[in-house]
Amino acid sequence: MKKTLLAVTAATGLMVGAQAAMAEDGLYIGAQYNLYTFSTSGLDDLEPDGLALVLGGDLNENFQIEGRFGRSLSDDNVTGAALKVDEHIGFYVKGGMKFADLVFPYVILGYTKVDYEFWGASIDQTESDLSYGLGADVELGQFKVGLEWMMLQDKSDYELEGLSLSGAWRF
Repeated sequence: MKKTLLAVTAATGLMVGAQAAMAEDGLYIGAQYNLYTFSTSGLDDLEPDGLALVLGGDLNENFQIEGRFGRSLSDDNVTGAALKVDEHIGFYVKGGMKFADLVFPYVILGYTKVDYEFWGASIDQTESDLSYGLGADVELGQFKVGLEWMMLQDKSDYELEGLSLSGAWRF
């Protein structure tokens, strides 16, 4: 609990401090639809979905920081097990290059904490791990849409991946 509170406090401080260095129009807020894939030995893949609030901003033309706060929309069931991603919190750095002032392909690296509701197997209810992935945003004026794949958690006994579609408004 103390580690989580410390991580959230540090990330919040980074977000607030970095806002002073960001361009006036570099901040954005949006939503992200996530399709999770939970893989472990002995079970078929579980694929719950969720929705997240996205807050972020540009550090410069090649780097962005982002915070995501999400919850499940539904759970997924297989014989003998069910999974719901109850809460998902993450802080990330996205690095890429904009092409034609329209497309921003990127790699993403950060930290993700997930609270699970899992029935039928023994894993901890709250897990955190280093996360990495890749994606692309398409900017349409003040609005942007994106598609992303991310390895949210890669533990010795399971993996949690996410495929997401996002939309955000710059202000």
